[in-house]
Amino acid sequence: MTGAGVRRGGRAVLPTGELIVWSIADGRRGRRWREVASLDGRVVRSVLLETNPAGRLTRLEVAAAAGLLTLHPDAGETALHGNVVMPAGIRHLTFAGTSLMVQGSPAATAIAVARVADGIEVGATMQADMIGIDDRLEPRVRAWAISRIEPRTWRLVELSATEEVVVRLDEDSLPILAGEVWPLEI
Repeated sequence: MTGAGVRRGGRAVLPTGELIVWSIADGRRGRRWREVASLDGRVVRSVLLETNPAGRLTRLEVAAAAGLLTLHPDAGETALHGNVVMPAGIRHLTFAGTSLMVQGSPAATAIAVARVADGIEVGATMQADMIGIDDRLEPRVRAWAISRIEPRTWRLVELSATEEVVVRLDEDSLPILAGEVWPLEI
């Protein structure tokens, strides 16, 4: 996290056609990112991400039609654990590593990129394994190629499925989205 006191909200239409309404607020314990995505007036997913002042993930919650997912790092920040609650029951989760991508979440993408941003020169690509979460809430480790195509723009390509995400971050490490942005306070 580079900027102190970021407190904004907004809306944008994602390339998938989903309308995303979001808010980001910095506080004493870090940054809280909230998003709700809808398509044709129906909620597709709701995401809550919390990061500490250093920008590392401290909590993820995803609500989708499939159920509820929660993940948080262990005390050593070497693994994520949590659960998925679905109509059929609960499934406990543990993953080595703490990097993740939530499909359709600009906030999750910004957090993932910020973790590696300083280590990639413009024009360079690195590979990273990240926990991928889609709307079915069936997380799995996926290999991604992360390329820095401009000083503040990255392309992430999932190697097994060729899913591609391009993200551009502002000076506060927030994703730049086409849409409206409002201050949270007047």
